[in-house]
Amino acid sequence: MKTDREAVIWTRIGMRPVKMGRIYVTDSECRVTYSEDFLNTGLPGIGILYPPEIIQQTTVVRPRTEFFDLLPPIQSLIPPRGEKNFQRQLVLAYLARKGIVPSRGIDADWEILMMAGHGGIGHLDVFRDDDKAIEWYEVPAKHTLFEISDKFGFSLKEFLTWFDDDAAGFIQIMGATPTVGGAIPKLLMTIPETGWTGRVGLPSKIGAHGVTDVILKFEQTRSYPGIIELEALALDIHEEAGFEVPRRWKAVINGIPTFVIERFDRDGNCNPLFTETLYSIFASGDNTVTNPYSTTYDAIGRAIDRSPIDLVTDRKSAKQYLLKRLLFALATGNGDMHLENLSIINRGNTLAFSPVYDPTPMRAYSIHNMLTPMPFGQYGEVPLGEALLRFTRNLGFRKNYLLDLIDDVLSVTRDYADRVRALKSLPDRNRENIVSIVESIKSELSACSKIT
Repeated sequence: MKTDREAVIWTRIGMRPVKMGRIYVTDSECRVTYSEDFLNTGLPGIGILYPPEIIQQTTVVRPRTEFFDLLPPIQSLIPPRGEKNFQRQLVLAYLARKGIVPSRGIDADWEILMMAGHGGIGHLDVFRDDDKAIEWYEVPAKHTLFEISDKFGFSLKEFLTWFDDDAAGFIQIMGATPTVGGAIPKLLMTIPETGWTGRVGLPSKIGAHGVTDVILKFEQTRSYPGIIELEALALDIHEEAGFEVPRRWKAVINGIPTFVIERFDRDGNCNPLFTETLYSIFASGDNTVTNPYSTTYDAIGRAIDRSPIDLVTDRKSAKQYLLKRLLFALATGNGDMHLENLSIINRGNTLAFSPVYDPTPMRAYSIHNMLTPMPFGQYGEVPLGEALLRFTRNLGFRKNYLLDLIDDVLSVTRDYADRVRALKSLPDRNRENIVSIVESIKSELSACSKIT
């Protein structure tokens, strides 16, 4: 006989941890209710489309589907199902060591959420009950910073094979650290606030001093050789273009190329900031959104303009950001700017697009060679230039604005081919693949001025 599941949501987005509310999951639906004490704080809620000041103590009810067992902001705390998801296998290995081997599906998801649904990206912390929450918050993360080496008791080269024993050995030493979704191995850690020195510690909790929260990304050289250098280059270019980009450091750990990226979902005191992906936002408002590619860039623009609940504070700036990001994605060969790679962040009561993350030129790898993951301006029915012009007009801007942006994009990326060819770890075929693709796209962008 199946029983209903129950858990609690907390946050430390304010000056102290506070209980946000309670989750109930039945065979048919997920229900969430804000607590009365939380409503009195005035803090942001679970997600943008679940504003506490409007919902109050009305229970939010969402039918369970094959795509979402939980409200999207809560579901996003669980690494996606799949045997090759590094983060998921890491937590499952830890659970197995504790004698917990749940069946697949919601049973496994729920156990993962109870184990690692707190301290991750964003501002939501999920626990089995209030006692677990209080216990977790009362025990601060130890901020002893360790030098990563084979002497530390594990080999990252073996770690990346996803063998349970290796993952368990690592997690036994480091503790159950929260993780980030995605196929590329990632861990949440802390490093000295001054920057990367080769030492890491557990993610921060309350009262963290002298450290900053980071994501460690480990290159899977067999599948994506050179991807760390590619992502670093893409972030450099976006920074040169005027986008806000996190601090970052390239490193080699036990022979594995590693990217250390400062987390933008934490403030200077390591406190969480409200952060939500567009995937979570769109899925919260539309049950037909079932994956990160389930919409169009045009629809994002319409939602920015027309949503009855503000997605952003400055709508015009947000639409300008979206158009500029799309152009840079085209001109650098990203091909992967989907709903999970675009997020909204609340800083100083201002909602805006977050700093740039995951702009990697994935078209360098033939299995990811798509112009974009989502449609815009009826591209496919019309040529690229015409589609960009339609998209621009759909956003409420004129042709000259698009042409000025294109000039900026072409200027910033003028030596992109040379910079790609200078990457040491990217194989020749991948270098020439991305250069050929990008040069062709930039040629089409240059011809946009001829479109009427």
